Parts: sequence; structure tokens; C-alpha cells
Amino acid sequence: MKTPLLQRLDASPVAKMGMAILIFCLIVGGWLALQHHREATATLPDDEQRQGDCSLWFVGSSSMHRWTSLNRDMAPWIAHNRGINDATYASILPRFANSAEDGQPVAIILYAGENDIANGVAVRTVVRDLARFLELRDRTMRDVPVLILSMKPSPTRRANFQDQQLFNAAAQRLIPHARLAYYADITTPLLKDGRTGDNYQPDGVHMNPAGYRIWAKVVRQRLKETLPPETLRRCVP
Repeated sequence: MKTPLLQRLDASPVAKMGMAILIFCLIVGGWLALQHHREATATLPDDEQRQGDCSLWFVGSSSMHRWTSLNRDMAPWIAHNRGINDATYASILPRFANSAEDGQPVAIILYAGENDIANGVAVRTVVRDLARFLELRDRTMRDVPVLILSMKPSPTRRANFQDQQLFNAAAQRLIPHARLAYYADITTPLLKDGRTGDNYQPDGVHMNPAGYRIWAKVVRQRLKETLPPETLRRCVP
């Protein structure tokens, strides 16, 4: 039985407000805990159900995610589009770490960091995050090579171009100190007389089919130059 004091507290508007706040906090706290769990256990998205000894993972931000012609452009490779819209390294790294049980591809093609720089992240921090990605690869799938794509010169991000070039130069200096890491220059073929040409969608950030055909040509050539001959004979007859 409640004492008169508790009865008065129960009837108090302050007590009712406190109880409502407590319930609200419990609900929000539970939701945040669930979101944190989901984020901590999330893996990279994957649009390709086929598996096999000739699989490639295309990992990165929306410029990778929106490569809708990827399977056609990279055939006969089994191309897994594992890009994430609006992604930065902060969202890519934990998902990549959680994806180790998805099998091991022949190679990983990585495009990341452009959004980080556009958001004001320092170039040295983005380069450190690239190094962290390579370290995660070493821990989770040691013998899988990583092909690092240079940052593309996006027309509406022209103000970031100098920082992008600094990143490209730093990535090339990092690669000799990493295992099975290679560089692919997609910047130069996207420029014509120093201009970006007609390779972009109207938003001036994402590629159109012509731009992705350039990407595919560069990636194919670099895979040909860096993968073991027996892998190429098996996968690209």
C-alpha cells in the first residue's frame, strides 16, 4: 500500500513529468544501443550473389556504389559492387572489417576519401585511414591485393582538387611500404587539356557511362599488370 507521501507524488505533475522523461530516455537509449549494435556488426553491401574464384570486390563511396554497369563493364570477372552512398572512411573501415567472412576475392578495387576531403578532413588523416584499410586487409585477408584508385577531378569539387592531388601523391608514396597494394591513375584519363570533359552526371560529382568506361579500362589494365598470370588465364580467357 502506498503511503500518503507517495500518493501525493504520484499525483504531482512534476512526478508525472519525471516519469515521462524517464520512459523517453529508456526508449531513446534502447534505440541508440540498437543502432550502435547494427553499426558495429554491419558489413559492406553486396549486389552480386554469385561467388567464385574470379570475384572482384569494388569497395568505396557512392562513386563506386553508383557504378550500375559494373558487371557488364568488368565481365567476365564476377564484380561485387560493395560501395556505400555518401561513405567516408569512418563508415567503410568497420564494415570492411566485418566482411572478412564473406569469402576472399581475387582483388579489391578501392575508391574512397573524396567525401572525407570534401567534408574538410585533412589529407594526412585520409592517408592514415587508407593505411588503416591496408592494415585491416593484412589481418583479415592477407593475400588479397588492393588496387587503389586515384581521386577523380569532380567538376563541382574543383576547390578540392589540390588536396585530391596531394592525396594521390601521398598514396603513391605509401604503396611501396605496403603489401600487395597498387595504384591506378583514373585522374589523368578523365582530364582533357586540363578540363574534366563530358564524363560526369549533372551533379558534377558522379560519373556517367562514359566516365565509368574509362574507369573500367584503367582497372582492367592495372589488373592485367599486377595479378599473377595464372589468375588472369583462369579468369580472363
